[in-house]
Amino acid sequence: MKNLFLFFNKIKFFLFFIVLQLIVFNVVVTKTDYQQSGILNSSAKVSGWFYSLKNQFSSYWNLRDENKILANQNAQLKQESFHNYTIVSSNSIKVVNDIYKKQYLFQPAVVINNTTNKKKNTITMDVGRNKGIRPEMGVVSSRGIVGFTRNVSGHYSTAMSLMNTEMNIPVIPLKDSCQGTLFWDFNDGVNVVSVKGIPVYYKLKVGDTIVTQGGAGIFPKGETVGVIEKKLKQIGSNNWLLKVKTSVDFRVINHVFLIENLYKEELDSLQNPLPE
Repeated sequence: MKNLFLFFNKIKFFLFFIVLQLIVFNVVVTKTDYQQSGILNSSAKVSGWFYSLKNQFSSYWNLRDENKILANQNAQLKQESFHNYTIVSSNSIKVVNDIYKKQYLFQPAVVINNTTNKKKNTITMDVGRNKGIRPEMGVVSSRGIVGFTRNVSGHYSTAMSLMNTEMNIPVIPLKDSCQGTLFWDFNDGVNVVSVKGIPVYYKLKVGDTIVTQGGAGIFPKGETVGVIEKKLKQIGSNNWLLKVKTSVDFRVINHVFLIENLYKEELDSLQNPLPE
C-alpha cells in the first residue's frame, strides 16, 4: 500500500495533465468556435499555472536535495580538519602528520524544532539511535557551537541549547589558554552568553574570540563560541564576567552537525572514576 501511494504521488502531476487534456478535447469536439476559443485560452492559462507550480515544487525538492548533499560534504570537510585529530605518539621536537589518529566524527542533521523564549531551551533534530546518536554529543553549525544532546530516541534527538540556564561548559579565549566557564543568563536574551572565572590580569579585549576548551570531551578544542562584546568584573572576585555575542543566530538554525568523540568513554573513565 505504501509503495502504491508513493507511485501515485510521483505521477500526480502527469495524471492532472492528462485530465486537463481530456477536458480540452471534449471542448473541441462539443463546443462552438467562439466557446472553444475562450475555453482554450483559459486552459492555456491553467496549463501555464500548472507548469509554473510544478517547476516551483521541483526547484524546492531539488534545493532540499542539494542542501542535504552540501551538509554531508561539510561534515566530511569538518572530519578532515586539523583539530579533529589527536596525537598518538610524538617527541618534544616535532610531530609528524601521519602519526595522527582520527578522534571525531560529524553526523549532519536537520533541525525540526528550536525554542529560544524559555529558560531551558532545546533543539530537536531528525537523527537518533538509527544514526549512532547518544547523549552528550556536541552539536555545532557551520558558524559555531549550538549545544549538546540530552535525550535520544530511535529516529530523533534533543539537545540542550546554549540558550539554556543549565548550560555549563569550559571555554578559552582563542589567543590564550586561560579557562573560563560558559553559562547563559536568561535576562541577557537570545544570542548572548556569559563567561566567568578568567582572572582580570589576562588582557582580554572586546572583539576577542571565545572558543571551546575541549577538556570535557563533548566538543573538539577550538570550536567557535562567539566574540566578546562587553567586559565586566565579577562581583566579589578578581575575575572577568564576559558577555559574548554568539557566532550562531539561535533564532535561525536549520542544519547542524552532531559530534562523536571516539575516545569519550576512555576520557570519562579517567576523569570520573568509579568509587572504590
